[in-house]
Amino acid sequence: MSEKTSILIVDDDPDFRLTTKLVLEGAGYAVLTAIDSNEAATVAAEQQPDLILLDVIMEEVDAGFVFAERYGKTYPIVLLSSIADSSVKIFDIHELPVRGILQKPIQPDALLETVRNALAASTEDEESNS
Repeated sequence: MSEKTSILIVDDDPDFRLTTKLVLEGAGYAVLTAIDSNEAATVAAEQQPDLILLDVIMEEVDAGFVFAERYGKTYPIVLLSSIADSSVKIFDIHELPVRGILQKPIQPDALLETVRNALAASTEDEESNS
């Protein structure tokens, strides 16, 4: 039996973590959660997730950007933000090693499509690097 693809949700909003977890588990993914970037670093190091869904604003206004800058070459990351439109104007996300940014609230279909695309891109990157 093959191992499930794992996704780490990093968000300080417990309701968002729960609903996103339910959507992803319903689609067959194994889901890990963390409440901030410090916990995310620990969970990621221990569990090696296949993808990280990362809130931009957590313990600090730019915590998500800082985490993405530090770990984006190690783990595929999709940023999540309630200010995504503004974030793109303020920060050049094209300079960050991320697979994209989703505007909250996120529709389940859009979430699953983004996850599938990010995982497919990650697989393509791994194959081209080997």
